[in-house]
Order: sequence, then structure tokens, then C-alpha cells
Amino acid sequence: MIRMGQAFYVAGTGTDIGKTFFSCLFMAKYAESYGFRYWKPIQTGLSGMSDTELVQKTVDLSDSHFLKPVYEFLTPASPHYASKQEGKILDPKFLLSLITKERKTNTLIEGAGGVFVPWTEDYLAIKGIQESNLPVVVIGSTELGTINHTLLTLDVLTARFIPVLGFYLVGPKNELQSDNAEIIQKLGGAPCLGVTNFPEQKLPPTGFITFANEHFDTHRNVIDTVLNPDDEL
Repeated sequence: MIRMGQAFYVAGTGTDIGKTFFSCLFMAKYAESYGFRYWKPIQTGLSGMSDTELVQKTVDLSDSHFLKPVYEFLTPASPHYASKQEGKILDPKFLLSLITKERKTNTLIEGAGGVFVPWTEDYLAIKGIQESNLPVVVIGSTELGTINHTLLTLDVLTARFIPVLGFYLVGPKNELQSDNAEIIQKLGGAPCLGVTNFPEQKLPPTGFITFANEHFDTHRNVIDTVLNPDDEL
């Protein structure tokens, strides 16, 4: 059991890359044993189920394991565009003040889209990541194209001295994924924390928890680096 809390930021190499799937896996395996909570501060595209609702439905955890989004928009678009379309103001300073309050708690903070998504017309997500001073886990795809996308994301994070714990690949099983992980680790300056493929069928919460326990973070790379980030940075 951990001695003190540590929030961390889940950044993706793009939109719909698998951040929420990773979050489901992490919460299914570690939420109850380590007291982790899930938080997606900015949520767009609320015409359907939100990511918070999806995670909670997938892993069947109580409300105490979830923080509500700070900004929610119906428009399926970048936060800067969605907020403008809906006549709402997104205030990065206010958002960062709330994130700061959670820094020493066990909280998985999922970002919106990739690291260069604009929160406002003059404020990029990567600036928010940098100013939050949270350690980052980068989520990439197992598929073709992930080498370029993941290396680009790692490069822009490390160039800004943002603490990167490592990267994790998720997606369909394919013959490229092992080499993808190896070459990104070799060239990207960050460790591969693991690879997990999508389950072959939709699973009920009990089945998903079993799947996560068996197929996610099998060597405890993610949880150990999250709980002891200073050892890795």
C-alpha cells in the first residue's frame, strides 16, 4: 500500500487512440487496492455516453472512484471549438488550480485528444500538462503509424522537460506490435510500460476485471512507476 498519493496524466498520441481503454484497464486492476480515482477534466462530444460514464460502466466501481469533469461540451470537437460553439468559457488557470489540489491524491487524469489539442485559441493542452507538473504516461496504438505518432509525442513532451513515466500501447493484436514497442523504446527515450490488446468480445464488468488482471500491466511497470515516479525520472 502506498505512503502518499500521486496523480498522473494520461496523454494520447491522438484522438480515439485508446486512452479511455487504458484508463478502464488501470481502474479495473488498481482502483480498489490502491484507492485510485478517474478524472477527465475536459469532456467533449457528449451526445453519447461520456468517457467517465464509460469507465464506470465498464469496471462497475462506486461514485467515490470518480471525479466529475470540470468542462463538458456536446460538440464532438477540440475544446477551443466546442466551447466557442456553445458559448462557454474554458479557463485554463481555473482548471490548473483544481488539478493542483489533486496532485497528491491517487488520481488518473485523462487528457482530451492529443497533446497539441487547443484548450482555448491561445492555450494548448501541452502547456497545461507542463504547468500541472504531473508525470505522464503516453498511450499509443499497436498499429501501423504508431512509431511516428508516439515518437513525436514523446519528443515534444521531453523537449519541454515534462516528466514522462513511459509509454503503453493498446489496440488490435497484430504482427507489428512487438517491433513497434521495441523501436519506440529504443528511439524515444522512454520505457515501454506494456502492451495490451483489445478483448475479442465485449465483456461484462466481472469479465473485464478478470481480463485486466490477466492482460494489463503484467509486470507491474505502470503501477510501480506511478507510485514511485522519482525512481524513474
